[in-house]
Amino acid sequence: MSSLYDVAELAGVSKTLVSRVINGQKGVSDKSKEKILSAMKELNYTPNAIARSLVLQKTHIIGVVLDNLCEPYFFDLIKGIEHSITKSDYDVIFCSGRNSMELKSKYIKFLSQGRADGVIIYGSSLSDEKLIKELSVSNFPFIVVENEVEGVNINNVVVDNAFGSKLAIEHLVEIGCRNIYHVTGDMTIKASVDRRDGYIKAMQNKGFTVNSNMILMADFSVESGYEAVKAFIEKNGRGQLPDAFYFGADTTAFGGMMALEDYSIRIPEDIKIVGFDNDKPHDIDRKLKKLTTLSQPLYKMGESAVTMLISDINHITPEKQKLLYYPELIIRETTKE
Repeated sequence: MSSLYDVAELAGVSKTLVSRVINGQKGVSDKSKEKILSAMKELNYTPNAIARSLVLQKTHIIGVVLDNLCEPYFFDLIKGIEHSITKSDYDVIFCSGRNSMELKSKYIKFLSQGRADGVIIYGSSLSDEKLIKELSVSNFPFIVVENEVEGVNINNVVVDNAFGSKLAIEHLVEIGCRNIYHVTGDMTIKASVDRRDGYIKAMQNKGFTVNSNMILMADFSVESGYEAVKAFIEKNGRGQLPDAFYFGADTTAFGGMMALEDYSIRIPEDIKIVGFDNDKPHDIDRKLKKLTTLSQPLYKMGESAVTMLISDINHITPEKQKLLYYPELIIRETTKE
């Protein structure tokens, strides 16, 4: 492999001038710069990234810390990040927190200690608040996707989850539903809290009273959706079904739909179903009706997060930015008769 010394010797200049050209620094004449670039091309010379980062005090790397890198739900977000990165001179490192606050914090600490120029943090776990507040008082550039912390000035890309609940309830009311129940997602996640609160507000705005019996507790798993709906049917019987179930997540909805089918309850004839996330029924053997759901623009959110973070790293935008996206209602078989 060719070295910086080889380039300097072939171009007939000093190593200092070669280093300045590599690092985009001033103090090199056009003639010398042309010689150096020509020598680099002839020798197929690739600058040492570590040495370059020491000179520039930049790694040209962006870290991405997700709750769970292997979850198919995140693939569109990852694609958006990757697409935006390819249009820049940055590289990207993905880290999976595996739904562990300790591991997530460890990765962020690792990346912020000179291994990356900035970090994208995805996830709306309520336990992330302490970590976000600590980062907010540092000089390290970062952006939080799908989480907000009140009173903290940070770069933010978020989805209006409450607005999604409003769309879901308005759709169900429009097709004749009045008695609408909600099955939550994981209530340690802010998105789930916002979706539940949005459901309550949307119902009240339509003139309906919501009591605690109308909200079934679950999490983001198929199993929890199945058990929540099964327990409801066994307690209340088939004759006390609501007009519709609005689920806080599609994965939960898939489990609920299977429970309804196991009790020979027809979807959408006997009950309507709406989910959230526009997810696919992974690792489920049986064929389910296509789910009416709310879709988040995860690809665009990934692209925006990269653009906003690079602007912060390079001090292009002195003020922190917040970008709000709205979910889109996608009507499918579970609310069509």
